[in-house]
Amino acid sequence: MKKYIINTISILVVAFSLNACKDVMDEHTEIVNVDNTIDVFQKLSAQANLSKFADYVRSTGYDKVLSAAQNYTVWAPTNDALASLDASISSDPVKLKDFVANHIALTTIPKPKTTSDTVKVNLMNNKFAVFTNAKFEEAGVVGQGQFVKNGALYNIDQAVPTKKNVWEYMLSSTDAPLQTSYISNISTMVIDSANATIVGYNNSGTPIFAPNPPMVSRNLYWTSVADLRTESQQYTFFMVQDAAFNSETAKLTPYFSLNDKYGFVKDLTVKGLYTPDKLPDTLVSVRGVKIPVSKSAIVKSYKASNGIVYVMSAIPFRLKDKVPVFKIEGEEPFSFRSTRTVLYRLKLDDKSIPYRDIEVYDHAIADYYVRYIRGSVPKVKYKVYARAIMGAAGDAQVANFTQRYFILNPLTSTVDAPVYDLFASQTVTPLNYSEVLLGEYTQSVYGLLDLRLTSASSTAKNVNTLILDYLRFEPILP
Repeated sequence: MKKYIINTISILVVAFSLNACKDVMDEHTEIVNVDNTIDVFQKLSAQANLSKFADYVRSTGYDKVLSAAQNYTVWAPTNDALASLDASISSDPVKLKDFVANHIALTTIPKPKTTSDTVKVNLMNNKFAVFTNAKFEEAGVVGQGQFVKNGALYNIDQAVPTKKNVWEYMLSSTDAPLQTSYISNISTMVIDSANATIVGYNNSGTPIFAPNPPMVSRNLYWTSVADLRTESQQYTFFMVQDAAFNSETAKLTPYFSLNDKYGFVKDLTVKGLYTPDKLPDTLVSVRGVKIPVSKSAIVKSYKASNGIVYVMSAIPFRLKDKVPVFKIEGEEPFSFRSTRTVLYRLKLDDKSIPYRDIEVYDHAIADYYVRYIRGSVPKVKYKVYARAIMGAAGDAQVANFTQRYFILNPLTSTVDAPVYDLFASQTVTPLNYSEVLLGEYTQSVYGLLDLRLTSASSTAKNVNTLILDYLRFEPILP
């Protein structure tokens, strides 16, 4: 038995070693025939069919870069591939340098093993490219890689000019002038944190700046939707021609007022790259709204460095997607009337489904409130439902109690004297797991919904309790 165990262990050790060797050999087959006597630029300049690209490398100073100790990968277009290069690139030193950098990566990158393998490559001009077994972007990779002491060289059959990113393409395009003009001009002034003087930090670690800090302009689309300049991300972006832009924003005017254009453009960006062959009939925007996509409405497309842009003759959003149902979750308050013990509970309902809620119990303050804030609420009438659950085993509150909902009235309020109107009162009864219709509420202006969940005008325990799972606002649409 002892001998059997020793033999078994020996076999397992050998098998493990062979498997490890296999992995090493597999990895090694990616990089073979390494010439450790020359560098990447020497390898490039020694090949007659790459002489034109070698001249470009030399004239832009990248010959010195490729001769350095760092490792590089170069995808070099052949002379035939460069014969049709736009003269505006080859004759402009700045554009030419960017063009050369668009074919170089700061690392040694083996050729992917199969056509299904994809490598995202960070290039020297901070753009990103896709490298597969057969392609570098749109260019075909000719033969295998040639490896030298500081990197790799691949021959490609097409030049790969630098692509604009989605933001750059939008600004340069004349296909959707109304949309481009609106998005490019929605900006605000923010503190220039790189140049402002920090005098301290608050309790949350946020810096406190000296008075009158320097300010810079920042586009709101970058911060509230997506920063379409970011090269490391991939976006699918829709540009809508003027006629459709006007008709879609007009549909939203009754609900978004002067923000109708923003209400439209905020849902034209999708995270991820959806090429025409993989474009579904519905996508979901970065803000969670369904985008109807008809391929027959695509006027043209542009493959950007960080995604793809579609110019559309129409994107007929459904009103119920632009003015959706929304919830205010009880366990996500904005603030409180004063500091008290607050319970954030995780419980099971009558169907054994977990839910989270908030409870403020025995706080001893009449008219105590929990405040909730929601921005960008459309101007529309809502049916409002509430779910508040109590009375289960272990709950302190087991008797009926009444809580109230007050909503800020923007038409009668001032900065110094806010006015909260009573919207509804709710009697919470034990073990009621159903939603309760509180009534209908009309958002009088587009924008902020400021709500207070308020206790009874009593200091008595079991009378002034507050409990809320959620409020659900369901728009009443035509």
